[in-house]
Amino acid sequence: MARHRASIQALRNFFSILIGFVLGGLNNLVVLPWAFQDDLASWGLVRIAAAWATLLGPIIAFGGPAAMNRFKGRMSEQGKLPELFGSLLIPPLFLFFCFIALPTLLFPEGVADLLGLNGTDREAVRPIAWLSGLTAGQIYCAGFLSTRLKTAMSTFARETFFKFGYLALALALGMGWLGNAAFLPAFVGLYALVLLLLLAQSAANRLSLNWRGLQDRKTRIEVRKYAATMIVGTSAWVILGQLDIIMVGRLMGLEWVPAFTIAAFIAAVAQIPSRAVQRLVQPLISNSLHEQNPAEIWRVVQLTHRSMLLSGGWILACIWASTPEFDLLLPEPFHGLAPAIGCLGMMKVIQGASIGSAILVGQSDHYSKTVWINWLMILVAIPLNLWLIPESGMGWGLTGAALATLLSAGMATAIRQILVLRIWQMWIPDMRTLGIVCITALPGILLHLWQPEWHVFIALIAKSAAITLWTGGLSLRLNVAPEAVKLVTEKFPAIGR
Repeated sequence: MARHRASIQALRNFFSILIGFVLGGLNNLVVLPWAFQDDLASWGLVRIAAAWATLLGPIIAFGGPAAMNRFKGRMSEQGKLPELFGSLLIPPLFLFFCFIALPTLLFPEGVADLLGLNGTDREAVRPIAWLSGLTAGQIYCAGFLSTRLKTAMSTFARETFFKFGYLALALALGMGWLGNAAFLPAFVGLYALVLLLLLAQSAANRLSLNWRGLQDRKTRIEVRKYAATMIVGTSAWVILGQLDIIMVGRLMGLEWVPAFTIAAFIAAVAQIPSRAVQRLVQPLISNSLHEQNPAEIWRVVQLTHRSMLLSGGWILACIWASTPEFDLLLPEPFHGLAPAIGCLGMMKVIQGASIGSAILVGQSDHYSKTVWINWLMILVAIPLNLWLIPESGMGWGLTGAALATLLSAGMATAIRQILVLRIWQMWIPDMRTLGIVCITALPGILLHLWQPEWHVFIALIAKSAAITLWTGGLSLRLNVAPEAVKLVTEKFPAIGR
């Protein structure tokens, strides 16, 4: 990865996402609960609108980013990149106008019924439509920038800049400068501003579109077939990521959505490392497949697996150890979220550790196999939610929603690892994987049970420092992630000494 300067891009992405999480943490844990303290259902509506946009946006984008990376090598050699980018933009425009914009304009009541919106919440139909289209545009631009290995600006725009803008809107609402009715339209405007930044960066990197698209019928069909298959497959992961929030809103009420949002946000911190490298790993594996270089594929997959498991597991251990302190910091309606945080955090770590194998299958000629694996996951997740969440089932509420997500995602990951073994004879998890799990899990479990009567911030710092020293020291001593250690010591020689 270093030879492609990917490590520098990953580091910049990491800091952008980290700053974004700090801003998001301040917003979700402090400012938003204060701003919406008298109307949590309105906050739940904003979160539901964002969830629908996150769900629909990638579907509208129609597999564009994955197709850009898969066909970039061949189209670049043929001088047809503008035709490729033009062909990949036509389906999103068609899907948005025909299936989102027109139905929302002509049949808003029917769309509101379809989305499960009631009362005054039905007014959110048009903002949801706009958010979906703007999200699809952001995904398209971010996908183009990833083909140029120019991910730092897109990550900054979608993470740091967006979280700062969201925080500013929440502060304006809490101070009375922005009314409740104006908050959601302003939220839509923030999405539009992020898209403008990405469009400017894409133009600076010479995004060129040929609206005639690919003229060779065979190639055009191949590209469209791949894009369609990928969106059918990957949309299942998008649906899973938003399904729990939507199910909580429907089965428990919108007033419970903010609590689950906070649990999901805290757990998502464990995904910072994998989010920093995801857009970089995709073009690297795609290029290696195009060059038929199995050694480089194996190197990248192993590097991402061990480094993401170690870094994500370390963060999750710090989070789990600190959940008793979170109850002291959060308002009373958000207490007792530890089980949900733990389940969602484990899902994020598993997803991050398997990112290399997921991209490998998706970018290879076996990409169609991702469809049945991912949709099997959804077919498992829906009945699990219906069984675990409501009082008519197990009655586990938020914990049930998080557990359903963990079990279904874990099943899909295990099936995909078996698929990689059968096709490439690569079994990614090994004894080092078990070592990393033990190194990161043990201190998190033990320090979770330790609840010193110190000031809450001192306890948080002490627990995190202890886990960091333990994880870093044992990881170096036992050499559980040699690829990651080599990369770090090459960039920072002082650490190696």
